[in-house]
Amino acid sequence: MAQKYFVFTENKCLLFSSYQQDSEQSVWKKKDLNAEKLWHLIHSQLDEVIDLGIPFELFSKAFKRVVAAGGLVSSGKNLLMIYRNHKWDLPKGWMESEEFPMQTALREVREECGQLDLTVTADVPIITYHIYRTKSKFLLKETHWFKMTAAPPHSLSPQSSEGIAKVEFVPHEIVSDRLENSYPMIRWIWESIQGQNEFIG
Repeated sequence: MAQKYFVFTENKCLLFSSYQQDSEQSVWKKKDLNAEKLWHLIHSQLDEVIDLGIPFELFSKAFKRVVAAGGLVSSGKNLLMIYRNHKWDLPKGWMESEEFPMQTALREVREECGQLDLTVTADVPIITYHIYRTKSKFLLKETHWFKMTAAPPHSLSPQSSEGIAKVEFVPHEIVSDRLENSYPMIRWIWESIQGQNEFIG
C-alpha cells in the first residue's frame, strides 16, 4: 500500500504517494525534477491543494533536505503556541550536530518559550515536510514533532531574538481560531491530533 505524504509551502499543500504505478508515463522525467522548476510550477497554480503526479521520493531528491524538531506541548487543556512574524505558530528549530530529534525538540521549546518542566509523552513523532526558498537554495525541511506535557507553574519567556513576540498556553477550544492566522502545515498538525484524546484531554 502506498504511503501518503503531505508537503507544505507557506500557503499550499502538496500531495504525494510513496510510489507512482505509472511513473514512466508521467509528464515528469528525472531530468526535469530540479527544485527551481518545481518551485515555479507550484507557485504558478491557484489551487491550495496540489497533486503533481510524481512519487515523493523523486520530488524530495530535487531539494536539499534539512532536519528540525519541535514540541506539541499541552498543559491541561491548553496548547503552547508562539506568535512569530505576525503568525501563530508552534515552537521548533534546527537539529544541531550530534543531537537526536527529541533532544532538539526539548531544547527548542525551552529556548523559544522559557524554562518549562517538560515530559515527552510519545516517543514516535509526527513528521512534516515543508519546502521553502532562501537566497540561493531550495530546501525541504523535515520536522519531527513530539507530544509533550508541561507541568505548572509556567515561566514563559518569548525568544525575541528569533522574532517571537508572544508565548501563550491557548485553550484547546480557541486554538482553531488562532490558526486562522497561521500556516497550512500548522493547521494540518492541529487537525491531525484533535482526535487523539490522550493529547487534547
